[in-house]
Amino acid sequence: MSIFNKLLSLTYRPPALPRGVDEIGDYKKRFTEAIEFTNRCGFKEPAAKWLDRDVLGSDEASVREAFSAAGIDDLGSSAGQCLKWCHYLRPFLERSLGVPVRLTIGQLWTSETVIYSPTWEDIRRWSESGIDPVELAREERVGVNFHAWLTLETGEIIEPTMPSSIAMVRGGKSREILGGISWGREPGFFGGHRYVPLAVGNAIAEAIGGNPYFYLLARAKEDLNDYPRVGVLYALA
Repeated sequence: MSIFNKLLSLTYRPPALPRGVDEIGDYKKRFTEAIEFTNRCGFKEPAAKWLDRDVLGSDEASVREAFSAAGIDDLGSSAGQCLKWCHYLRPFLERSLGVPVRLTIGQLWTSETVIYSPTWEDIRRWSESGIDPVELAREERVGVNFHAWLTLETGEIIEPTMPSSIAMVRGGKSREILGGISWGREPGFFGGHRYVPLAVGNAIAEAIGGNPYFYLLARAKEDLNDYPRVGVLYALA
């Protein structure tokens, strides 16, 4: 980051994070704020040019066709691997769907409970040195405290990993959604879950997930299962 950008960052104050689902507000507004924050962290991420249409149909078969371009027929092993799978799938989905697809990192809520709760400060720190396994051990975490998903420039969201994560954690009847995909518009496309973007784009995602001691990315299909699962932070009653 240049000295000029560092000086700008000193005077910049990111928006308040939600304290409950009623404070989450409009997804596109949050996404725009996340792009500004990403740029303030020193990563060049262009503004979203929102398209006033949907490109994802209501039929799961049509959505899975986009995944087949990446050679992915089964998402079952994606549980607990949100950043890695989104990082790998993004360019394939972008080419297949014909619209910009952005890797998005942030908070995940359900009802009044925040499941993944990174702060702006967390994102900035991780973007400077990657997720540090020493930090996770010090905080006694079994997994990383953020979620990653894909945002289309239509405003639609693709959620390729959380169904499998829920299936793995809950078991029982939830096993039926192992390997599932969810997509649509926020709020309400995936049960009661709410999505709060904090960082956008490949550059900052690769900085966050690129620590060589805790590598969370996939540049080839073989990388998806090369590294041990980092754990699922999911609060379930």
